[in-house]
Amino acid sequence: MLLSSKHALIFAATGGIGSQVARTFAREGAHVWLSARNQAAVEALTEAIVAEGGTATAHLVDATDPLAVDAYVARVAADAGRIDATFNAIGQAPSELAYPAVSTTQPIEDFMRPLNVILGSTFLTSRAVGARMVEQGYGSIVTLSATLSEMTAGYMAGISAACGAIEALTRSLAGEFGPAGVRVNCVRGNAMIETRTIQETGAGLARLGAAPTMVPSPLGRPITTGETAATAAFLASDYASGITAQVVTVSAGAFVD
Repeated sequence: MLLSSKHALIFAATGGIGSQVARTFAREGAHVWLSARNQAAVEALTEAIVAEGGTATAHLVDATDPLAVDAYVARVAADAGRIDATFNAIGQAPSELAYPAVSTTQPIEDFMRPLNVILGSTFLTSRAVGARMVEQGYGSIVTLSATLSEMTAGYMAGISAACGAIEALTRSLAGEFGPAGVRVNCVRGNAMIETRTIQETGAGLARLGAAPTMVPSPLGRPITTGETAATAAFLASDYASGITAQVVTVSAGAFVD
């Protein structure tokens, strides 16, 4: 198993991507420490993982709250003795993050929502876990972006900016934490049609009279949350020990760097 005996923190674990990453990490042998803002949902996910033969622990954590994040990371480090990997799947419904939207009339505070929530949380969780990993001299931080960072997707300015910023943040943290043996990489996923985010984004674009920007893939199909999660598991594992500061695109070949 890729993550046998490792301790992995999954922030915002109850969404479509986060829950799949949690299940995948657990199947690969990790003890997954799951956190989210919905107590019932994170406990239900934990119970499901345990029923599948995995090991998991649930906590109520707001991943946008710096004090809560720092306290939680300190608690896990004390209980587990180490932190081997982390993944932050934070996201909100497109309507909550104010996209799709017409840029020429969008208030600045709405444009900034994806950056404040998604980028801000990624920074908070990565730096908190990264500090522990630097002390112990190893660890893997995996961030999450989307191919919006590579696209000319109209009406998606705020979320596209957040995706590009997460990729830049990943490279910067890799340079900062790398000398201590800590790796930082990013999974750049493409549209996963089973997620609520993609479904609601399509509906929002339709209301604006716009069509989603579709890029044909060589595989002739979209990717799945399972494929995104499997890539995250590989990057978190020792098999990726020579990989850092990379953005790995999971898009069925639709985007090639």
